[in-house]
Amino acid sequence: MRTLTIAFLAATALSLSAADLTAQTTARGGVERHDPAVDALVGAEVKVEKLAEQDGFFEGPVWHRGPGQGFLTFSDVTQNRIFKWDQASGLATYVDKVFTGKDTSSVITFERNGRMYQQPGPNGETLDKEGRLVFCAMGSGKIMRREANGSLTTLVAAYNGRHLNAPNDLVYKSDGALYFTDIRANSRTSDENPPEGVPHTGVYRFKDGQLTLLVSDLATPNGLAFSPDEKVLYVNDIRVRKVMRYDVNADGTLSGGRTFFDMMATGDTRLGNPDGMRVDTRGNVWTGGPGGIWIINPAGKHLGTIVTPERISNLAFGDADGMTVYATGPTQLFRMRVNVAGLRP
Repeated sequence: MRTLTIAFLAATALSLSAADLTAQTTARGGVERHDPAVDALVGAEVKVEKLAEQDGFFEGPVWHRGPGQGFLTFSDVTQNRIFKWDQASGLATYVDKVFTGKDTSSVITFERNGRMYQQPGPNGETLDKEGRLVFCAMGSGKIMRREANGSLTTLVAAYNGRHLNAPNDLVYKSDGALYFTDIRANSRTSDENPPEGVPHTGVYRFKDGQLTLLVSDLATPNGLAFSPDEKVLYVNDIRVRKVMRYDVNADGTLSGGRTFFDMMATGDTRLGNPDGMRVDTRGNVWTGGPGGIWIINPAGKHLGTIVTPERISNLAFGDADGMTVYATGPTQLFRMRVNVAGLRP
């Protein structure tokens, strides 16, 4: 295992130069302020506190808040494990060796500082009604659940006789239906029979043992989240830098898909894409984007951006009051206090 360095740092507000901002934007305590409404959501000073850093790829944070809990778990896609973090103990391994296959030829790869990395491990995470961790085993093409005794159960692995390609993120609806995204198409692996993956990307719904394909025309569906009334499902399409909006029908299917926000159209070329996302109790969308965490109101207006040390891969609201944002970058875990609670599983 690589050496893991934990850093508990004094929170320091980030500074921004005017040259980094558009003419319509003002900088305030680590926030790019596009609309005064952001002031009610984010305080005068945003202090970004780094909790952990390592040479990996962090993803999928979720806050566990049941009896005797009060901790965060998050994924490391490259090291093939899920970490647990709490204030008292720091980091520990929560789930190890998620991917157990032999064929990594179709696993997603990326380059960083001249080195190639594979992503065989877990990605997005959520909790079911019993507080059990449910996560995307991206390299394995499965949705899995961690049982109370630490064992793993596969919930979903295939659609129409083909294995899933690379499940990315997931969210439960209050009726117990699990919605998740599959970011790839047409993968092949000798670990499965048949070896062919589903021939399209997808947004899926899993309920009562039945898997239903809801959307199959997105380039790279990624993070997803419901509005507070569950009448809207937001889905990030990371490659084209769009946040999509779908109406949730009475039977749980989706309709009326349309662009909610187009980050490409803003012309912001900084690092960061619409990757993971969450929604606060007032219906605002908090999502990764160029420069940090973008806050977009239900009408599709960009209120502001919390600037972060790394681009955002995912985020979660946590702590007892739900007013702390825990966010992952590729190599860092950090947190910040805000003025609004977020929706939590």
